[in-house]
Amino acid sequence: MRVTERKEVVKTTYEDVIVGRKCDVCSKPIEPIDGNENYHYFVVTTHHHDWGNDSCESYEHYDACCPECALEIAENYLHNAYKTPYNSRTIEIEHCRSLHAGSDRGRPLTALELTELD
Repeated sequence: MRVTERKEVVKTTYEDVIVGRKCDVCSKPIEPIDGNENYHYFVVTTHHHDWGNDSCESYEHYDACCPECALEIAENYLHNAYKTPYNSRTIEIEHCRSLHAGSDRGRPLTALELTELD
């Protein structure tokens, strides 16, 4: 017979966290444009909408340091589109400007911090 007792158990977990970004085309690091942690970069997302479970698995995300690199990713994706069996192909290009404060990188800014930026 097992004798049990309720105790607090603390588990340590490890996750992959983003500590930086590199361009997927030219491998140039995406760095702040000034000393205030202001970034400008592009996230290119590709996927298809065909029927089946594999449509949710088709999402690919790429980082681009400039418009030229983002367009190169898009051109390569569209150039290879006819080589795949999918009926629908989607590409999204998002211009990102992330504002993060020092050691809190990755944390969304609070309303107070946003007003202090103005």
